[in-house]
Amino acid sequence: MSVDEDDEAAVKKSSRSARRWVLHLVSGFAGVLIGAGAVGLAWWTSGGQDGRPSGPAFTAKGTVTVFGSWVGAQEDEGCVGMDDFADLRPGVPVHVLDLAGHELSQGRLGTGIPGKVEGNSCTWPLTVSGIASGASQYQLKIGDREPLVKTVEELRRGVDLSFGSQ
Repeated sequence: MSVDEDDEAAVKKSSRSARRWVLHLVSGFAGVLIGAGAVGLAWWTSGGQDGRPSGPAFTAKGTVTVFGSWVGAQEDEGCVGMDDFADLRPGVPVHVLDLAGHELSQGRLGTGIPGKVEGNSCTWPLTVSGIASGASQYQLKIGDREPLVKTVEELRRGVDLSFGSQ
């Protein structure tokens, strides 16, 4: 091989190396952009940095009714739950949480109405305002009860829960 051929081969090799280097640089930059876009999209669709819903607020209303020997009258409180339902009484907190357990809003049970549904029953109205929309499901926690998963449609339409036996 002559010097000219060696120089020409070296130039081709150098040119291929430069193209590979540029290709790797462009590929890396594209990967960073795609990754950042995916993270941004996930952040935006989840409603924020912590994943909590952040849409316009709405109000959930409904009732909680206990049937049977689980209810009793309490002076100045209407009716109250007893025994296994002693946590159900006027003023008991009603929490709305996201599915990760972060509290979004809190309300309280109103004054119990004896016999509203049936002779031996107690029904408490519930209202929780200021719930951020944007999630398809929420947890509803009343008193010491285990949280119940409810859809946004159920919360908007009105939640009527019952415990005990009719």
